[in-house]
Amino acid sequence: MLVERIFPRDTRRYTDIQKFFEKAGDFIEKFSIMRLFIIWSLTACGTVLSAGLENRFVYWDWSGSAVGFIKLAIVSAVFFLILRPNKLWTLGSKRLGANELASHTVMASSLIFFGGIGSGADFGRFILHLFPYIIGFLAAALVFQFPLKLDESKGEWFVENWENKYYYLGGSSLFFLVAILAGFFLDDPILSTVAMVNLPFSMVALIFPEHVRHLQRARFFPLFIFSLFLCVRAPWFLVPIIILFFFLRTVNYFRYGIAYPSFGVDFDETTLYTDV
Repeated sequence: MLVERIFPRDTRRYTDIQKFFEKAGDFIEKFSIMRLFIIWSLTACGTVLSAGLENRFVYWDWSGSAVGFIKLAIVSAVFFLILRPNKLWTLGSKRLGANELASHTVMASSLIFFGGIGSGADFGRFILHLFPYIIGFLAAALVFQFPLKLDESKGEWFVENWENKYYYLGGSSLFFLVAILAGFFLDDPILSTVAMVNLPFSMVALIFPEHVRHLQRARFFPLFIFSLFLCVRAPWFLVPIIILFFFLRTVNYFRYGIAYPSFGVDFDETTLYTDV
């Protein structure tokens, strides 16, 4: 990261600016800014899904950017004013019960549906194609049943509870497989390709010995891959996610000394595996 070269840790430049970013970090935690990634991606998914139903071969279309940004602003307001204060969207912060997982599924469906509003796609076809995306959402949500915690003193992530690993990660793998088959059946290249690329992350976390790095990959990369594939049809979506990504990385670097979110994972060989 460029900022790491300009402001190396253990230098006066780093220390001088650190206090400002500590306040920004408090803001991020208080308002759960990182959750905007999934909120925005689900909304953009509805826009991309409806565009694909109108034109199977749509690609790199900037025409809906203004409407897209307005929709992202609306769902952001809903998140900050309703979902977050009432703790309605808590995916990733704790292990969800059956009712909570069902409510998150309903909210995810609503976000996708809202993203598709205003298009010329047939309503019946949109609803039919919506269901496999919900299956894909569930596949990713099951991975988030293992919340990650940061050891601030070491700058390392760890998993508090591996209970029911085979149940959750096995279910995640199965749901991704169903999404792949549904994508082929419905002739949806976004759905089938994203699910196909993401399936190995859940399978690796399922099969290999327990280690936080497997969950780091299984949490970050599927969402990242999903967002990038959405940008193939809706390139305007690159703008907000890139801004959010680098804003969070910069704040976390100055606050904790780590570059997060990150494409990398922890590789501490002294804790390479834990007992299964």
